[in-house]
Amino acid sequence: MKDLPKFILTLGLVLVISIVFSACSQSENKNININDDTQEEVTIGYSALRISLPIFVAQEQGYFLEEGLNVQLERYDTAQPLMAALIAGNIDMAGYTALPITFNMMLRSQEELYFVTTMLEDQKHRISYLIVPKDTPESFSIADLKGKKIGILPTIAYKAWIEQILKANNVDLADVELVQIAPNLSPAALESGQIDALFTNDPAATTVLQQGIGRLYSEEVQVPKVLGEPFIFGAFNIRKDYADKNIEATQKTTRAINKAISFIKENPLESKEMMKEYLHESQQEFVKFYPDALYQISSEVSPESLQDIADKYLEIGIISNKLEVKHLIK
Repeated sequence: MKDLPKFILTLGLVLVISIVFSACSQSENKNININDDTQEEVTIGYSALRISLPIFVAQEQGYFLEEGLNVQLERYDTAQPLMAALIAGNIDMAGYTALPITFNMMLRSQEELYFVTTMLEDQKHRISYLIVPKDTPESFSIADLKGKKIGILPTIAYKAWIEQILKANNVDLADVELVQIAPNLSPAALESGQIDALFTNDPAATTVLQQGIGRLYSEEVQVPKVLGEPFIFGAFNIRKDYADKNIEATQKTTRAINKAISFIKENPLESKEMMKEYLHESQQEFVKFYPDALYQISSEVSPESLQDIADKYLEIGIISNKLEVKHLIK
């Protein structure tokens, strides 16, 4: 009986501690719920291609959450249906999309889009690959593509760019056949002989090279060689009507993407690993072989440079009408 008071005292302390702990837990849960309730909902579309890396990094590193954004990501196989969804208003933002796709859809729809960060291609930062079968002679030239079938990523951009490459090498477009090939079907198409060459980007390109199915036609990066460098490949876009009504969400998204680009620059290998879960299983093991990417944060994007590429695309027939874009840098 002497121990009874000690037992009662101990029991009381345990109960007090339990109550305090429970209260703290409830308070923490309440705070989490409050934060969740105050997060802004944003829908961002991405193409399941290497070019969308800043979106993957921003999501995996928690940069969207840090900005108070509850981001829903929507996947598209390529940037063509991605941009169509953005133009239609099915998503608020999208990236990254090659400029020929974006410019053409803006002209057709008369929708204005803001350009928020860009991706560049130069001789040190390859995006597009011209690949030939592995046993192709070293003497093979682009002129030898006459009478051949060239598989291309199924977008306006890759059709336009391969046509410019062919023209620059005096190949009549009537003498080649362009075949649209989905990224996951590219290895089999080249290996089976369905196509004689492949013009595409990652993940399909590196998968073909690492599986030993094909080889690079040349170490030279063809698109900037023909169209000039640094070459503005594409951009992350936000609908203007959405951005003008949702200024804070737009600013937060821009900051998150900028953070991701800075992280990619400082941590290229770690960044590539982050895209694995966004790719087809057969492509995941090859991410470490991807070239380093070159992006511009929002403050680095030049209105004049963007307008220059729009004007050049008009001059060479990639777009059909004049498009003013220099006022659309965000």
